[in-house]
Amino acid sequence: MKIRRAGISVVAAVGVACLVLSWSETAQAQVKLQYKYPEGKKLSYKRLDKTHQVLTIMGMEIETEDAKTVVTSTTVGKRRGDSNVPVEEKVESLHAELSLPGGINVTFDSKEPNAKIDNPTLAFLGDIYKLASETVFTVVLDDQNKVKAIEGAEKLLEKVDKLDPQARELVRGRFESDKIKREFEQEHQNLPDVLARTGEPWERTETHDVGGGQTLSFRKKYEYLGTEKKGTKTLDKISGKVIEVKYSQDPDSKSPLKVVKSDLKVDSSDETILFDREEGCVVDAKSKIRIKGDMTFSAGGMDLPGALDLTIEAKTELQPAAK
Repeated sequence: MKIRRAGISVVAAVGVACLVLSWSETAQAQVKLQYKYPEGKKLSYKRLDKTHQVLTIMGMEIETEDAKTVVTSTTVGKRRGDSNVPVEEKVESLHAELSLPGGINVTFDSKEPNAKIDNPTLAFLGDIYKLASETVFTVVLDDQNKVKAIEGAEKLLEKVDKLDPQARELVRGRFESDKIKREFEQEHQNLPDVLARTGEPWERTETHDVGGGQTLSFRKKYEYLGTEKKGTKTLDKISGKVIEVKYSQDPDSKSPLKVVKSDLKVDSSDETILFDREEGCVVDAKSKIRIKGDMTFSAGGMDLPGALDLTIEAKTELQPAAK
């Protein structure tokens, strides 16, 4: 009996030890990821966006390429008396390169004092780029870091109203306060609502304005992959993959080419985010998605069969703090 009891005690002790060990490992694998907005914090990011599109209409291929390099800054102000904190978002510079059918190439660099586009037919794009390079607004967060208000949208809309009608039609919706609010929230909703654990994915739906009343909606699946060393920092790594895409067009769009039907599929997708848990910010993010599918267009009362092959790449890097 004593031997048996001793055996049971040993087994029980081992069992408890395993439970403790298991709990410890599980606890270590659970991390809280959240964006942080400490007063006086300033971050600068460099982002490269590239798109390659082949639009086919009635057997004719129309190929375009677009590349933009944007440097932005995020500055957290002092918390106000009502506990709200202002976060200024500002575009510091913009360089754009656009390649259109017929060998037409457009380049814009906001660092050039008299930056403009010489092609008279496409001169309105210069006004759009210039406005984008001067974008500045303030996101007001409450004490729970929820967006309470957008300040500065009115000034941006005043500038939009002064644009050429063609340019105004393409960009007006992007500078409305509700749109700015949704985009800010969307950019900061890629983290899990609960503790991040390996093997427990979460989903998000992101909607992107592609101009002219057109939007692409992506349903994404994210997963926490643990930590990765970068320089002297240990960062949390997140993978992402688009699992569904939907296209929509504003029925009131003034575009002469209407989309009456679309059947787009995700051909390939990959995304990686490196997040600094201590600082509460993204350090590095890369994504690439290719979508393909059939589309039916309408122009002049006629339905036109077509197809879309679109590749979107993005790379964002946190820049070293200014000394």
